[in-house]
Amino acid sequence: MKGIVIRKSGDKTVVVETTYVTAHPLYRKKMVRTRRFLVHDPQNKAQVGQAVEAKLTRPLSARKRWVLVSE
Repeated sequence: MKGIVIRKSGDKTVVVETTYVTAHPLYRKKMVRTRRFLVHDPQNKAQVGQAVEAKLTRPLSARKRWVLVSE
């Protein structure tokens, strides 16, 4: 998953936002949708506004299931 860091949330955690385009099921108009994920940043290097890549992993906390792969 690729996205943009929009917030640093505590120690070793960043919030990554991804955007994707989907079609409305009835009217077929294209809509831009966003999702936010809590991502584990073990080295605390990600900065706000930076494009990053994350991969799915085991649950690390109640809402954190992604780990940072590359910055």
